[in-house]
Amino acid sequence: MGKPKVAILIRKPLRERILDGVDLSKLEAAADVEVNPHERDLSEDEAIEMLREAEGVMSSWGTVPLTRAIVEAAPSLRIWAHAAGSVKRMVAEDAWDSGVAVTSAAPAIADDVAEITMAFITMGLRNIVHYMRGMAANEPVDKDDARSLYRKTVGVISASHVGRRVIELLRPYDTRILLYDPFVSEDQAASLGAELADLDKIARESDVVTCHAPRLPETRHMLGERHFRAMRDDAVVVNTSRGDNLDESALIGELERGRLFAFLDVASPEPPAADSPLRRLPNAALTPHIAGVKSFRTGAMAVEELLRYFAGEPQVHRVTREMLPTIA
Repeated sequence: MGKPKVAILIRKPLRERILDGVDLSKLEAAADVEVNPHERDLSEDEAIEMLREAEGVMSSWGTVPLTRAIVEAAPSLRIWAHAAGSVKRMVAEDAWDSGVAVTSAAPAIADDVAEITMAFITMGLRNIVHYMRGMAANEPVDKDDARSLYRKTVGVISASHVGRRVIELLRPYDTRILLYDPFVSEDQAASLGAELADLDKIARESDVVTCHAPRLPETRHMLGERHFRAMRDDAVVVNTSRGDNLDESALIGELERGRLFAFLDVASPEPPAADSPLRRLPNAALTPHIAGVKSFRTGAMAVEELLRYFAGEPQVHRVTREMLPTIA
């Protein structure tokens, strides 16, 4: 019996950024792999031609979604491994019941986002941006403003993939971790090493507040004026989730008072307007939505899911229709 066929729909430049040669070789040892040779994304008709005999697919940013037309044209298709984050736009409504297992590499991206989140937390407590600006201007600085993470209180909003990874990375620093997530019980929070809390408590008691919630109607402006006003002087606010999760105008109002420092990898709108106060405030540091970089982690996770399928093992990062209301 021949090897199963896998079609990699990802355009060549992106594929070379997220799929390492070692991982591709692992997949080629288990399957007959066909790649998109073009510098561009394929149309649905072109994708269908690649998929007619395929049992597995690897998709990513920009590739065509799994549609009913693809399901009907590819009767052997059994697994769709998405080497990117959200699959909400990658599966058509009428394709969820097709029997094709859909997986996401969102946990791999979470590692990248958690990595930069920890950098922002550390830089915020150490007052790095202020010191850099002072050194560049040859101005005296108060070195006593620098703080460490040791025994600080960090408020983590959402036990998402990223939130859980951030909690894990915080453990060695003897921090007190407050967690807000309406879908997590006290026992579950404790098992993560966190104390369940509401947003008001997180605002009042945290030295750092870091947001990792998905963008949902329920999470719009979940942190608002009363939360920012309740925060401690010199509290650090980190947002690497979505700009709409914070009431930006309320945050700006508190930043203009000089009490807080914000690291914002996302904004609303994105990028911020040219005249946004966030661009000029000395206590706001903006980055251009780079937390979730396109790295080899995503391709490696997609390959592992495909290999599990071919080995007759269950998928670890499978996404189902029932999960859609609470994921990013």
